[in-house]
Amino acid sequence: MRNRLRPTREVTLADVAEYAGVSASTASRALNGRGELSPATRAAVLEAADALHFEPSHLARSLRTRTTSTIGFVVPDVSSPFYASALQGAQRVLEQAGFRVLLMDSGQEADGEVAALRTLLAHRVDGLLVSTIGIEPERFDALVTRRGAPCVFFDSGVDGAGDGSVLLDNAAGIALLVDHLVAHGHRRVGLITGSLRETSGLERLRTFHAAMRRYGLETPDAYVSGGRWTVENGRDATRRILSTPEPPTALISSSVELALGSLQACRELGIGIPDALALATFDDAYFAELLDPPLTAVGYDPSEVGAQAASLLVETIRDEGAQPRRVTIPVTLLTRRSCGCAQ
Repeated sequence: MRNRLRPTREVTLADVAEYAGVSASTASRALNGRGELSPATRAAVLEAADALHFEPSHLARSLRTRTTSTIGFVVPDVSSPFYASALQGAQRVLEQAGFRVLLMDSGQEADGEVAALRTLLAHRVDGLLVSTIGIEPERFDALVTRRGAPCVFFDSGVDGAGDGSVLLDNAAGIALLVDHLVAHGHRRVGLITGSLRETSGLERLRTFHAAMRRYGLETPDAYVSGGRWTVENGRDATRRILSTPEPPTALISSSVELALGSLQACRELGIGIPDALALATFDDAYFAELLDPPLTAVGYDPSEVGAQAASLLVETIRDEGAQPRRVTIPVTLLTRRSCGCAQ
């Protein structure tokens, strides 16, 4: 027996318009939240759509407008607390602007990032939000720029490419950590790096050396190690640095994942924090103050990074004359027991 609760054919915009007693163009404006309509007319159309169980066809709309109302979101690691929060911030802004998000994970690999971008472009996204792992500008231009796809970078960008970027104040953050550890009396300070192919990783390394030189302190090459933004890399890099004949008395991690690896290595080696080694990190993840000891960290709002990047991209999409802009997110120092502070 036919189910009387379900329509025998797909409900169309014309059906909604007829039910509400308005034209199809008026129904379209009401459903899209556009145009000057009376509250009564808008309410009648919405009531009709609800009564008929109307589902708008995104395919038909994309064919008509040559847009898909979708934004590609590419990150190196979806499991990272930073990228999860950035996605939440971006999605909040994009949904208000009428866009949906397609998420892709590059796996911290250049080929993975290229594959993600190709997939999203094949789906005809209206724009891209990308935290790059550092693909070459020429490769990015050939893939994205020449297709005219608007792209805003966040956290890490490609020099000379894209339509803007939202980056953390990496220089200020690392300088705050160095200043704080030197104020604690440390003269031998090491650094665990993330990927130096990324602008964020490279900037944190360069700032570290510059900040140490301000105090007349040169850092031996053996005090710097890393290469990937992973817990495993943090553990292995910590072991290498602490195996030097005269190891540092303090370590800075370029991300909270790396700091977790440092904590793991120190537990395995029987090195007490902060008594035998002071530890501080870029990134104040939600769990940083729950660790033992709680981590001294550079803090900021990751969701604001995503929100600002999304706002910049929407502006670029809607205004063809918009010029690329760089937005810098401020950071603060949060002191806790891992560096030797009382709290």
